Amino acid sequence: MTNCLLCDTYLRVVPTFSDIFFSRRSHQKLCNSCFATFEVIAEPYCQTCYKPDITGSCLDCQNQAHTTLHRAIFHYNEAAKTFFQRYKFQGDFRLRGAFDQVLRDALKHAHIIPIPISDKRLNIRGFNQVTGFLTSAELTYLDVLGKQETGHQSHKTRQERLSSNNPFYLTSALKLPDKVIIFDDIYTTGTTLQHAREVIEKAGATRISTFSLFR
Repeated sequence: MTNCLLCDTYLRVVPTFSDIFFSRRSHQKLCNSCFATFEVIAEPYCQTCYKPDITGSCLDCQNQAHTTLHRAIFHYNEAAKTFFQRYKFQGDFRLRGAFDQVLRDALKHAHIIPIPISDKRLNIRGFNQVTGFLTSAELTYLDVLGKQETGHQSHKTRQERLSSNNPFYLTSALKLPDKVIIFDDIYTTGTTLQHAREVIEKAGATRISTFSLFR
């Protein structure tokens, strides 16, 4: 029996032929009502950073000398805030599977580099919420970044985030593929992903884009 991860409603999951043939479990983890509370980003949006309600490029992207192509799936709305309160801050690790199929569709065949959390944060929380999403969706990734402790991003102002020092460093001498996607759970100012990009670019990747579940 499968129940919705958010409201515990019973899910009537009908397996496809390929699910049966390959002995796979269905990736449906949310009921239709709960899934509908997450608002998909639709056009118009910035063609560079996916900022909603923008035609062409937003002012932030126009004013930057170097921009990174970003994609996102959902608006960071009230449903998303409630979700991450349970997942990240209350430690409901089951919720890592909420977006399995979304991630599989968006990132299959990609060389993914997830945003890490610091060792201190990992010890407190017990898991990295970003890699939790990927492992639940059965997506492989390149574990090549580490992060110094900088305090909760959610407690910082926009200006503090924009002016922060780069906390990321390489943890592996692994030769990186030319084309990679850096993955994070939430895009706020873009500073986190830009800092990660700088490190990955120095490591040899030349075609770097970024992706987040929420924007």
